[in-house]
Amino acid sequence: MWYTTSMQKKHVIFSALLCLFVARAAAQPFTLSLKTEIPIGTALLAGELFHNIYDFTAATDKWDGRAYDKSDVNAFDRALMHRYSKPFDLTGDAMMVLLPAGTVLFSSYFVYKNYATKDVFTQVAIAAETLLMAHTLPHIAKPVVRRVRPYNYYPGDEGKEDDWDRSFFSGHTTMAFAAATFGTYTFATWFPESPLRIPFAAVSYSLAALTGVSRVYAGCHFATDVLVGAAVGTAVGFLVPWLHTLCTKDTQISLSPAGFSITKHL
Repeated sequence: MWYTTSMQKKHVIFSALLCLFVARAAAQPFTLSLKTEIPIGTALLAGELFHNIYDFTAATDKWDGRAYDKSDVNAFDRALMHRYSKPFDLTGDAMMVLLPAGTVLFSSYFVYKNYATKDVFTQVAIAAETLLMAHTLPHIAKPVVRRVRPYNYYPGDEGKEDDWDRSFFSGHTTMAFAAATFGTYTFATWFPESPLRIPFAAVSYSLAALTGVSRVYAGCHFATDVLVGAAVGTAVGFLVPWLHTLCTKDTQISLSPAGFSITKHL
């Protein structure tokens, strides 16, 4: 590991604490710079602190004993709501892990085959930012909104899980659509002429939609929870990597198996 100045050491240490983000050469489509990573890292840290502290202080792990009436639910959500289903719940859990992992591995593999090793670290770092943001945003909204999950409207299913009043909005769906959009957008940017772009997008979004549907059929979310999650996830999946196309001349962080370095473009 090497550093050129003491100031670079400070920048590297600070950036490492913000998730060990990677930067790459300006000639490549994505660049992680201090101007991008510090705001994103700060937002992620603030969001995680907020939701953990707020959720801890306002935790309602036990069902409150109320009998919820379906007639209180809007007509759209009422028509599509379901009682609790363990198989669909587990399906959603599995998809929330497999889809992000699959999209990141698929896109990173082709970057590895066609670019330098440091570019793979870049792809993975941007993916980490995207998925962390997709994880954080729903968890900020959930304890504030405290919407009761659909299964609480079915006798015998009330309080089925500890987070029974954390329905809005769907974190699983947010994560799935963030992963699908991230994978589709970055792959198409790295490889604009690849014939795999459309099949990759079709499979990714199909699996993301399946994740959302599974959350409705599991009785864990209303349809509107899923639709909002899909919209937020899509926005995050596009905006986070897109921000890394804006700073081509800046102080950049580079991480590789050999260590850290910082490059200052004047």
